[in-house]
Amino acid sequence: MPHETPITVDWGDTDAGGLIYYPRFFHFVIVGLNDYFAPATDGEHPMESYRREGYVLPAVDASASFHSPLRAGDEAVIETTVVDSGSASLTVAFAVARAETGDPVADGEVSFVFVDDSFDATPLPEELRECIRERGDD
Repeated sequence: MPHETPITVDWGDTDAGGLIYYPRFFHFVIVGLNDYFAPATDGEHPMESYRREGYVLPAVDASASFHSPLRAGDEAVIETTVVDSGSASLTVAFAVARAETGDPVADGEVSFVFVDDSFDATPLPEELRECIRERGDD
């Protein structure tokens, strides 16, 4: 079941033409992912809490399709769904839509691998797995 996170496009998210700069959509994927996993760390910033413990979740594959531009001040909603999780990895589907109309803006997938400070894959923490199960994903 998709988890929804509201976002507002900031002026700094746009290019010289006034449209959202396409890599910023991947930034919003991370915003949605952190919001998705916030219950796993009792509201603490999930990826920061794991980073302090010596773990990170780098992206290893990403794809996106863009349907409609956003501009500074536009409000949107990003839907985050974990569509696959392995022992140390997860793939997140995302869909961005205009908040007011629900019109699609962008969608895609990003795959991540949970690694230690040596960048060796390590099992996803049980609290992340539990959050995925509680949300009914994967």
